[in-house]
Amino acid sequence: MNISNSEIRAKARAALGNEIFGRTWLMALLVGLIISAILGAANSLCMGLGSLLLSGPLYVGLYKTYLKIAQGDQDVKIETAFEGCYSFGPNLVLGLMHTLYIFLWTLLFIIPGIIKSYSYALAYYIKAEHPEYGWRECLNESEKMMQGNKMRLFILHLSFIGWALLSIFTFGLASLWVNAYQQTATAIFYEELKKEQLYQ
Repeated sequence: MNISNSEIRAKARAALGNEIFGRTWLMALLVGLIISAILGAANSLCMGLGSLLLSGPLYVGLYKTYLKIAQGDQDVKIETAFEGCYSFGPNLVLGLMHTLYIFLWTLLFIIPGIIKSYSYALAYYIKAEHPEYGWRECLNESEKMMQGNKMRLFILHLSFIGWALLSIFTFGLASLWVNAYQQTATAIFYEELKKEQLYQ
């Protein structure tokens, strides 16, 4: 990839409006907070199964929100985060299979599980852009795109460690902004990877 992590982070900040209290950054923060709250409540009500049943549809909508921000949409709306629920069944299956595959690889050992989680890291972005794709197509396409790029994404995520430490010193409050920042940076990574592979 011809773009550095610092450039990806700069693009993510620009996409978020370069203002931590600006509308776009706060909207990204709010959407992530709402989805986390729903999954947490669903888990409490369904004895730990809630997030398993809802993660697929909600993550597709959530990742679509971050993707729109990465693509320059400065007027994202909360409703976008729930668009994955419009095709609830297929997105439910994607969520279940995504979780199952990573779980099965983790049973072999922790490291294979981590590697596979990065192999499938782009599956929800792909589904958000291609709702016609089935779960297997999303996982396979993510795996194909991430060949030779898993370490790149891992290092990008690792570059946020300073921000994570800041979150500790703010009793977790800063993590709300950091999560929106990191997720947007991952969406930028996906966009850049698409461009790179288009011209290969």
